Amino acid sequence: MALLSFSGVLARVQAGLTRLFATRRKLVSAENGGPDAEHPDLPRYCYDASLLFRRLALLRIDRDELAREEPLLAFEFQGRCALCRSKKECIADLDREERTGEPQDWREYCPNAAMLNALGAVQNCPRAAQYLKVPYAWS
Repeated sequence: MALLSFSGVLARVQAGLTRLFATRRKLVSAENGGPDAEHPDLPRYCYDASLLFRRLALLRIDRDELAREEPLLAFEFQGRCALCRSKKECIADLDREERTGEPQDWREYCPNAAMLNALGAVQNCPRAAQYLKVPYAWS
């Protein structure tokens, strides 16, 4: 079996992700009654990490620093966000939080919540402190 070059492996991974996202797009579109279903903003956010970038901005986490210092972690965040099934809740919470400045309940459904809280605490202690909760074992 011949060894694949890095570019060959990368091309295979990209092709696989493209197929995965195309399948997911069809499933989400069917679940939501097509692209013009009840929430018009949903299709725009379904397969990218824009919601993650908005959340990073609210937590004042520098996404460029994250990508530079921890590229695998940044990629993992983006993958989880892209595949998350709570887009409607996320969009609503982000809009509300951007308008009012009050933290919302995004931590209840976000697959990246624990790591974003920890990262926010490291990068920006005063701002992130309001998002950190006491663990259930301590309450």
